[in-house]
Amino acid sequence: MESKNKFYYTIQYQDLDATRRLRLYTLENYLLNSAGRAADELGFGMHYLSADNMTWVLINLALEVDYLPTEGEVLEVETWIENQVHMLSFRNFRLSVNGKQIGQAKSSWTVINYIDRTIQNIFDRPVFGVVTPGEKLSIEQRRHIPSVDEPAGQWEHQIVYSDIDYNGHCNSCKYLEFMLNAVECPYLPLRLDIKYAKEVRKGDKIRVLYSQTAETTCYEVRTETGELSCSAAIAQR
Repeated sequence: MESKNKFYYTIQYQDLDATRRLRLYTLENYLLNSAGRAADELGFGMHYLSADNMTWVLINLALEVDYLPTEGEVLEVETWIENQVHMLSFRNFRLSVNGKQIGQAKSSWTVINYIDRTIQNIFDRPVFGVVTPGEKLSIEQRRHIPSVDEPAGQWEHQIVYSDIDYNGHCNSCKYLEFMLNAVECPYLPLRLDIKYAKEVRKGDKIRVLYSQTAETTCYEVRTETGELSCSAAIAQR
C-alpha cells in the first residue's frame, strides 16, 4: 500500500521576508523536514540510519509554487515516495493552504556513510518493504540548469558554524539562502531546480555566481578552487 504522510506548519513572522511571504529557503526546509519525519515514521529515518553511521543526502529538488503563504496561514505538506531505483529514492510533495493546492515538488535522495562519505545501497533491507511505488506528479523530475558562463555578479562567503548541520557539512537549505543573498528572485509563480554536487564544510570559502534575465535567474556555488558545489535555476512560470 502506498505510504503517504501529511505535516502542518503554521507560518510565523520570523519565517517571512520583506514581502511578508514565506522565504523560499524556509519552504525548502519544511520540505526536507517533512521528508525526514516521514522516513522516521516509516522506520528508515535518521534514528535507523545513524546506528550504522549512515544518513540521507539530497541530490536534487524540483519545486513549482504558485503562492507563498504569509503569517498565520497553515502550510500542509503531503509527501510520499514515488519509487526507489538502484541507489536513489524519489520523494514527492504536494503543498496546500486552506485546502487549495499551491505547489508540488519532486526530490531525489541517496544514503551515504557519513564517515567515509560513500554511497550505500540499502534499499533491499526489509525495513524498506513498507514502501510501494506511489503516485506520480505532473511536475518534471528535473530540468537542465544553464551554466553561469558570464556572471552578472558574485557573492562571497566563508562557511561558518550556523551553516553546518548534523551531517557535518553545509545544510542543503543554506545553499539556496546563499543564492538569494547574492541576488533576490523576483518571480512568482516560480519553478526552482537545484542540484547538489559537492559538499562544503566549516571554514571553506565559496563564491555564488549568478546571471539574471526577465524570466530566469541561474546560480552556481563554487569552492575557492573553482569546483562546482551546487547549481540552481529559478524561473517565472
